[in-house]
Amino acid sequence: MSSTALLVIEGLWWTPEEKPKRPSVLLFLQGLESVQGDFNIYYSNFYEKVGFRRALEDDLTNTKEDRLFLYIAAHGTGKRIGGLKAKTGMKLPAMFKAVKNAARYSNIEGVLIGSCSVGNNIDDFIATTKNSHIAWIFGYTCEISWVASTLIDVSIFEHLMKLSKSDLKDRKKILNAFVKALRRFNGDYILCKQKGGNVALKNAITLVVQSRTPGEKPQDETKYILEKLGWDKK
Repeated sequence: MSSTALLVIEGLWWTPEEKPKRPSVLLFLQGLESVQGDFNIYYSNFYEKVGFRRALEDDLTNTKEDRLFLYIAAHGTGKRIGGLKAKTGMKLPAMFKAVKNAARYSNIEGVLIGSCSVGNNIDDFIATTKNSHIAWIFGYTCEISWVASTLIDVSIFEHLMKLSKSDLKDRKKILNAFVKALRRFNGDYILCKQKGGNVALKNAITLVVQSRTPGEKPQDETKYILEKLGWDKK
């Protein structure tokens, strides 16, 4: 039995009227799993705060695997996440609180938030990671392209899941895994088309890392990976 699990909580993206085939990140992740074959996927949907907490605390984290990765994929506004049409989703502080609580009693080592603009909340990334099992949190700072960002997310999981438990004690090994995951993409690619101007991939990401070495504190490592990728140059 695999010792690794990918926990996926996804908000619905479109109504049946808008997208009858109901696009989902799950198919992309199943493709990765079919190639690597060394992790299990547990999946749930949510609409609002109660649904999110139940999906995370009452369902997904109750696994036998001892290495967990959390993928939250939903609409984001920078202040809220999830929701569809009349459903307004949940406020970000409630989402971060639920993630931190879950990380206290489960071995969640990485969190990827595939939502528009949530990556602007760096202080929340740091507070959620601090004094938890979480070694890294990754997110986006603008209104991301759905397909492009999902491909980036898959690449990140592909590389970060290859790290061993002992690797999590080494900040540079965690960072180098992110560099490898992102290197296959063009930093100048326009990931976000929004009011106020387009945003390139290199300006659209946030990464906070806290290695599992005793005494380590979470740090914003976005600048570091941009430098390693050569994306810091204009």
